[in-house]
Amino acid sequence: MDNLSNMTTVLTKKLKNDIINGVFQPGDRLLPLRELATKYDVSRSVVNSVISSLSAQGFVSVSPRHYVIVNDILRTGSLGILDDVLESQNQPLKLRLLKDVLIYRKSIEIEAIQIIIRNDHLDLSNLSSVVNKQKLWIDNPKNDLDLLVNLDMSFHKYLLESTENVVYKLIFRYFESFSQKMITYFYQNYNLASQNFSLYIETYEAIISHNEKKAINTFCNVLDQGAQYVLQLMK
Repeated sequence: MDNLSNMTTVLTKKLKNDIINGVFQPGDRLLPLRELATKYDVSRSVVNSVISSLSAQGFVSVSPRHYVIVNDILRTGSLGILDDVLESQNQPLKLRLLKDVLIYRKSIEIEAIQIIIRNDHLDLSNLSSVVNKQKLWIDNPKNDLDLLVNLDMSFHKYLLESTENVVYKLIFRYFESFSQKMITYFYQNYNLASQNFSLYIETYEAIISHNEKKAINTFCNVLDQGAQYVLQLMK
């Protein structure tokens, strides 16, 4: 990364954090661009690039007179703010968004289970493969954080992809980075892996036996336990 790009990245992150953490409130006006450049000891081109990026992501709006106004990011921000908020120090906002993401994930994955059970033609080979890997891990457990996260992420990925719903695939990819961070937090406690994988396996077996109620209840058990644990860690 060249120096110009590095300065742009640093200032963008700085201003994002200040907005998320409440240093700047919705409706506040940032300093004029020339003064921002002086304050942060960067060129006008860096400031222009930063403001353009923040505007595109919904953090600020540029008025016709070139005033830069801070937005209410929960009203104007894109989904990309999730990662920014997760890395911030704004605990109340972090917990609020995390709860909402977990609720949303739960709803679409329950729907995915219903779709799979009600359509016999769907290919479950990838889902079956990751379940078999989870069984092997239970038989021969290894305290390998990357492996645990991959086995967990893969179950969610292939559950959604097995529906053949393209939007579900896109949703998973969009939330992949955020989900990976949450799942990594969870598996900091290595002892949770065996129980979690056992519930994934039980969910899969209920799916292939067309026991919709058991599949959903078991899967909700996994998600609810994981959500409770992660939210507690984040407090």
